[in-house]
Amino acid sequence: MYKLKYMFDWGSGVCLWSMNKAAEEKFGDYPVSTDTLPVSQKLKDELEYLIKKHDEALNWNDPVADLLWDNTQIQAFENAAKRTYKMLCDELGADYEIEFYKRIF
Repeated sequence: MYKLKYMFDWGSGVCLWSMNKAAEEKFGDYPVSTDTLPVSQKLKDELEYLIKKHDEALNWNDPVADLLWDNTQIQAFENAAKRTYKMLCDELGADYEIEFYKRIF
C-alpha cells in the first residue's frame, strides 16, 4: 500500500507527499510530482491548477501578513481541494491511502 498526504504548501509546486517507504520507492523522495501519478491528465491538470491557485493567496512580499483572499475565495478553494481529493482517491484506488491534511491555509 502506498501512503500519501494531500497537503498544499506555499511554493512547493506539489500537493502530495510520500508517507511510507513504498510511496518513497515508487515516487522518489518526500514530495510527489503530479507527473508521476497514475491518474488521468484531467486530474493532473486540476491538481496543478490548485497548486498554482493556492500560491496566489499568499502575499509573497509580506508572507506573515493576512492572506490576499477573502473568506469567500478561501472557502471556494477549500471546496475545490476537497472535490479534487475525492477524485484522487477514486482514481488511485485501493492500493493507495491518502490522508487529507485538514489545514489548507
